[in-house]
Amino acid sequence: MRLQYIGTGAAEGFPGMFCRCKACERARKTGGHNLKTRSCAIVNDKILIDLSPDLYAQSLSLGLELGKVRDLVVTHTHKDHLDSFSLELRAKEGAVKQNYEEERENQLSVYGSSFVQAIIQKALNEEPGAKASRIRYLPVEAGKWFQVGESSFCPLKANHKKNELCYIYAVTDGVSNLLYANDTGTLSEETLKMIESLGLVFHAVSMDCARGILQGDGHMGIRENLELKKRLEQMKCTGMETRYYLNHLSHMSGIIHDDLQTIMGDHGFTVAYDGMIVNI
Repeated sequence: MRLQYIGTGAAEGFPGMFCRCKACERARKTGGHNLKTRSCAIVNDKILIDLSPDLYAQSLSLGLELGKVRDLVVTHTHKDHLDSFSLELRAKEGAVKQNYEEERENQLSVYGSSFVQAIIQKALNEEPGAKASRIRYLPVEAGKWFQVGESSFCPLKANHKKNELCYIYAVTDGVSNLLYANDTGTLSEETLKMIESLGLVFHAVSMDCARGILQGDGHMGIRENLELKKRLEQMKCTGMETRYYLNHLSHMSGIIHDDLQTIMGDHGFTVAYDGMIVNI
C-alpha cells in the first residue's frame, strides 16, 4: 500500500493565512516541512481521503493526476476536509472532460456518513450546471468494511465534532494494514474495542496531533498520541515493525514541525510533511 500525505496542516494551514503568532512567524522564516497546507491524503494514487480546499494547488505542486481518482473517502464535513466547491466542479458540465465511452462512467464515488450526503446534495443544488450522476454517494457504517478498488476500509467512530458522526479508518489490502486517525481526540472505549476486534496488526498508524504540547480536545496532542500508541501495543494491534506518523498540525500549540519531530522522534514517531510518501 502506498500512502501519500498531500497536506498535513489543520484548518487554518500552517502558518495561518492571516496569523502573526510566534509559531506562524517561525514557520514562515524556517520554511521546509514547517509549511503545511490543509490535510488530505491519497492511497495508491487513486483513493482520496478527504478533499482539501488546497487540493488544486497541492496537485500542481506534487504532480498528482486527480483525473484518475474515482473514489473519495471522507472523515467528516468540516470545510478543510470536504471542500464543497471542488465537488461542484467535479459534477459541472464543461468543467470536467473524461475519456470515458459512457457518461455514466464519469463519476466520483464518495463514501461517508449521512452528514457527507447532505453536503453533496447542497453542492449539487447550488451549481446549476451540475450533473448529479457524476457524484455517487455511498453510505458507510461504523465497524462495517467496504471495498474501494483493491483496498478495504472500516469506519471507526472518531471523537471530534460533537453534532456529527465523524470517522477514522482502518485500511487494508490484505497484505498491509493502516490506521488513519484524524481528525479525532482521545478515542472512546467503544472505538478501541472495535479496533481490537478487527484482528489486524497495523503496519502504519497515522495520528492527529493538532494540539501538540497542549491538552487534547477534539484533536489529539502529544500526551494522547503516546497513550494511544501504548494502548494499541497492549491490544497487540501493533508490533515491532509498526511505524507511527503525526499529521494535521496546528499553530495553536506554539510549536512547529521541527520542534515536534525533536520531541517525538525518541518515542518512535515521524512527523508527516506535505508530499510525504509512505510505502506500507
